[in-house]
Amino acid sequence: MKKKILILALCVPMIAAKCPSLKTHYAVNLPTIKVNSITEDKLIQALINVESANNDNAYRSCEGAAGALQIRRTMVRDVNRILRRQKSNQQYTYEDRWNRQKSIEMFNIYCNHYNLVTPEEKARCWNGGPRGLQKLSTKRYWEKVKKQLAIQN
Repeated sequence: MKKKILILALCVPMIAAKCPSLKTHYAVNLPTIKVNSITEDKLIQALINVESANNDNAYRSCEGAAGALQIRRTMVRDVNRILRRQKSNQQYTYEDRWNRQKSIEMFNIYCNHYNLVTPEEKARCWNGGPRGLQKLSTKRYWEKVKKQLAIQN
């Protein structure tokens, strides 16, 4: 038994070196993105590309997500709640989701309220809500956004 373990211990590293893991075939080599070089405009454009392929009229009926940033009704309600807490008279309607500029305003209000600073925080929480950083699904979303950012550069 000890002899088999010793042989395995010696052979496995040699076999692994000659036969690379299958996972490497799925790796995508993207250019390195410097976080400090990502402007707010670039991030928003990348989000729009991921969310709606740059289509202001995009609608995903199964989620009720509308517009360039694919805003749901719950997001409009959340942004309006934030504005009320800030004692603002400004409020958004569900129709405002179709307006790119108003969608971007809602995005900024949301990110500012939740103190989202980095592009990753903003993207992942936009996709997954205030606890988006804790969700595995938002990591995949962030990879899509990074891919779009790399294309822009």
